[in-house]
Amino acid sequence: MNASLSAPALALSCALLAACNAQPGILYTTEGARFDVMSLTDAQGDCEGLARVAYLTWWGLETLKGCWMRERGEIVARFPGMDDKRVPIGEFQRTELAEYRGDTLN
Repeated sequence: MNASLSAPALALSCALLAACNAQPGILYTTEGARFDVMSLTDAQGDCEGLARVAYLTWWGLETLKGCWMRERGEIVARFPGMDDKRVPIGEFQRTELAEYRGDTLN
């Protein structure tokens, strides 16, 4: 194999993998009456303080990115242009990633 051909291919592969991995791993999810799914991550992104990145989807039509944090027995999520979404911690299910890491919301 020609080394001059493999270096650009390796660089391209790394760039593609980084682009595909731009969205943080989902650790917890819940379904809601006023939204389809709320997903919580442990990535900080643009969130301030202890808040982490959250996603809110409506039946496959739209996904909003916001921030979440734990407040007593609830998850409080803030999404642009919306009122805070407050969901009891017990309504969230751990994903396989959270189980693998041993993470809990409690």
